[in-house]
Amino acid sequence: MEATELLYLVDSYLREFQAVVVKTEDGRVALDKTCFYPEGGGQPHDTGVLVYGGVEIPVLGVKRRGFIVWHTVNGSVPLGAEVTGRIDWERRYSHMRYHTAQHILSALFLDALNARTVGNQISVDGAHMDFELGQITNEDLSRIEEMANEWIRRDVEVKTYTLPREEAIKILNPERVRLDRLPRRLKELRIVEIPGLDLCACGGTHVKRTGELGKLRITRVKSKGRMRKRVEFTLGRGEE
Repeated sequence: MEATELLYLVDSYLREFQAVVVKTEDGRVALDKTCFYPEGGGQPHDTGVLVYGGVEIPVLGVKRRGFIVWHTVNGSVPLGAEVTGRIDWERRYSHMRYHTAQHILSALFLDALNARTVGNQISVDGAHMDFELGQITNEDLSRIEEMANEWIRRDVEVKTYTLPREEAIKILNPERVRLDRLPRRLKELRIVEIPGLDLCACGGTHVKRTGELGKLRITRVKSKGRMRKRVEFTLGRGEE
């Protein structure tokens, strides 16, 4: 087996799939394909179950090593077993919404304040982002929050597609994407685009339209150093 087929890259809304166990190792299994997202890029791993022999076996952790995705399971699944995978959809969908919102804020902070994103972390009920930024005013925050919510109200399509690496690098903004951190082994890059706002290489899961995000609220700003500000935010539902 050279690589796990990553079903979530094609369809982030896929909740269930069929697969075969191709490797086992100390409480972990690798499948020929998976829609479980492995921890990375500030997005937590998916949880859920693998169903084998009529038994639901919990998936407690998911990590990617090279091109192989390993699932930590609370139970025994033999090599060669055919399984059904089911992700915890509520957890996944929350991550999709927050990850998409991070793209919006990254673009707006860069455009409005020339502030690059230098860190981020998602949870099921909130997220934070770190920006390369010395000072920020309440007026700046209110303006960016309102611009973010305007993009949400527009219900813009969130596009995902792949491009050859060299072609992608020509159109990506190096202030938005750390081109030096893109793994050399990737001959194609997955692009996430919010037309008119953001264009980024990203392997995370996202919603199809910005209108799915609900109302964005910036809840707190903390200084993490002389030139680093942490912005925390939440997403409501609709006009919450």
